[in-house]
Amino acid sequence: MKALKQRTARELSATELRQRTVDGRGIADIRLLQVEDGPGRGQRLLVLRNASGIGLEIAPDRGFDISSATWRGINVGWNSANGLPWPMNSVDAEDGVGFYRNLDGFLVTCGLDHIGGARRSDASHFIHKHRKEVFHPLHGRISSQRAMISGYGVDWKSDTPVIWAEGTVKQSSIFGENLVLRRRISLEIFSGTIRVDDTVENLGFRPSPHAILYHINFGYPFLDHATQIGGDIDEAFVSTFNGEDKSPRDDFVDYFQEIPVISKGSSATIEVRNDKLAGGLRAMISFPLKAMPDFGMWRAFQSGVYALAFEPMKRSGLQGEAGQGYGMLEPGETAAYWLELQLESANG
Repeated sequence: MKALKQRTARELSATELRQRTVDGRGIADIRLLQVEDGPGRGQRLLVLRNASGIGLEIAPDRGFDISSATWRGINVGWNSANGLPWPMNSVDAEDGVGFYRNLDGFLVTCGLDHIGGARRSDASHFIHKHRKEVFHPLHGRISSQRAMISGYGVDWKSDTPVIWAEGTVKQSSIFGENLVLRRRISLEIFSGTIRVDDTVENLGFRPSPHAILYHINFGYPFLDHATQIGGDIDEAFVSTFNGEDKSPRDDFVDYFQEIPVISKGSSATIEVRNDKLAGGLRAMISFPLKAMPDFGMWRAFQSGVYALAFEPMKRSGLQGEAGQGYGMLEPGETAAYWLELQLESANG
């Protein structure tokens, strides 16, 4: 008898696939769960998995961010000692660095009206007698806001089948900003492509500062002594980083470094890889340069923290750029962003 050729799930027709896994859960799934114990008890999580071995957790109660990312069972994202706390600690506490009591996970969105260190700014654009200044905590407030889940599911009928989830997150104050983030996260079923599509809108009737930063955090074991970087960034920086000691140290002082992006196209792609891990694992980060013209890296190699973050961003006028109104959203105005993350074998 002639042996039948083993075909991958990608090679099967829709009917053949349903013959093998009638509801598709054999290769793709998304579920809404609730944490029942520990620091995060009570919060919602959307748990995704696909046919190429990608596992994601989306945290609707933490700005609809991605709290966990794994590839074929290997941790790629970063986990802090905080343990995804819920309810979130006040970001305004401790002179504006309460953010550090919450920081955890693979993707943490910063904004929507401020990124960077805690500070105060003029609030005259809101024209209210008691609001002369606005206090901005470290990296803003959006990551501590709960989302309204708009929908989620598995789309088998599109040309590129995806697992998807959509949510809406609001950041608002009386006589202050009224900003909304509408987010769609999609994971291709047959590849390692994760895409985040965001739209920020000013729903208020006064102009509002606007800034956004995507804090993409890598942790152990993907982050280790063998981790290397590359892509559309300055070659001298790449060479320096790749030659550094990246092991954890008890006395390491974390720091952020802005990195020149060098790309002739409309987008940039940064590579992070670890060739020693499971035969090689690579993460590719792509983002639009016009929407997010600045990029930086956060090294936090202190023992017990041990994180590496890449940060594409758009600053607001609060950070002192030249140009009147830079980084402001007028009433009804929107700003669109996207981020693509590819997880794949570094050896093909």
